[in-house]
Amino acid sequence: MSLRCPARLPLAAGLLLAPLLGVAGTGGQSGGKYVLFMGTELAVQQGKKFHRVEDVDGSEFVITVGGKPRFIRTRLQANNLKVDRELKLAPVSVQLDDLQGGPGYTPAADPRHKFNARSGAASGAAAAEGLADFNVKEIATTLEQVKNAPVPWKEREAQLETELSRQQGQLDVANYHAGTDYSSTPTMANALALELAEGNYDLVDISCKISSAVPLDDPYMVVLVEFSLRGGKPGQTSLLIHAKGLDLIGPEPKFVRIREGGMPVGFKYLRHEVHIYNRGKEVATSESSKRVELSAEEARQYLLIEHLAANKDATLPPQPVAGSLPTTVRQALNAEQLGRPCYAKISKEGLLLGVFADEGASLPLGDEGLVVAFEGAIFKPALAQGKPMNGVVRVRLADLAL
Repeated sequence: MSLRCPARLPLAAGLLLAPLLGVAGTGGQSGGKYVLFMGTELAVQQGKKFHRVEDVDGSEFVITVGGKPRFIRTRLQANNLKVDRELKLAPVSVQLDDLQGGPGYTPAADPRHKFNARSGAASGAAAAEGLADFNVKEIATTLEQVKNAPVPWKEREAQLETELSRQQGQLDVANYHAGTDYSSTPTMANALALELAEGNYDLVDISCKISSAVPLDDPYMVVLVEFSLRGGKPGQTSLLIHAKGLDLIGPEPKFVRIREGGMPVGFKYLRHEVHIYNRGKEVATSESSKRVELSAEEARQYLLIEHLAANKDATLPPQPVAGSLPTTVRQALNAEQLGRPCYAKISKEGLLLGVFADEGASLPLGDEGLVVAFEGAIFKPALAQGKPMNGVVRVRLADLAL
């Protein structure tokens, strides 16, 4: 899988993180309403363009091309991916417990499986040797009795001599196999220790328990594993990306394990990241990098500063922050309410001034439930050559809720 992994950080991140660290905690489940964290966006190349990954179905990426969904297979297929890292805000933090990751072996490459197979062969050789020895002794005894019988029985004597010769041959073969180094327990133990020391890993193995106080109804996970090749240049690393669709995530912890084979033999496992998404929007986790817990006001201030710093000379309409509403909003409203186009009037500070049914912001929206839901969202103000100003933006709640 060919990858390009540029890192993109908001220009104002350094300006705001330092003062906010003094007022917000950094661990456990979010105590405030939002969590600021380092997230990841994936894009997959189709033709000459990269398209944002909007969902994961099983192990297939879902993108939109020409207004239609397209499924991109990831197993047994190389895809050119782009990974962008950026600071994100989320109203939900997922708990990851017992997160573990490291290198491993596929069954065919596992030295312990080879040891067990050789042990089984050794046991079989010993059993064959014992059986052949028993048969030789039994036939020899019977042959001796036939020879010493009062009445000669030459036909039976000939049969027993033939069978004795055959069994003696099998005993010789069994003795040979039982006496070789292949069946020697010390030799097998030494071979096992040597292979384990060589570390011919060809698989990554990551597991954790996932839970969320706020249920996620359409989640998927993306795991990034950084590794280096055996004999590779110093400092040169590669990245494995594994995507997996998940069942509903709720308060009850669910065990998830990923075993991905086909890795270069003898690779060195460096580190891993686990990212959780719901409906294509990333949520924070207890293991997220650079996570800072924020109140709603602190989150709005951060976005305002970041917006102004990144667009000093731009003229832009107000911008709603996708995913700034928790999944509970989606669950409380029907499909018509979620998909209804509305017009939000936003102040130059990014505050909601009202929700309207028309673009001119003259007809207040009559649906009180929708208005209350909009009040929980976060917006970036309109800009006129980099200066904040009041503005109106067309928006649907479906685009704001996780």
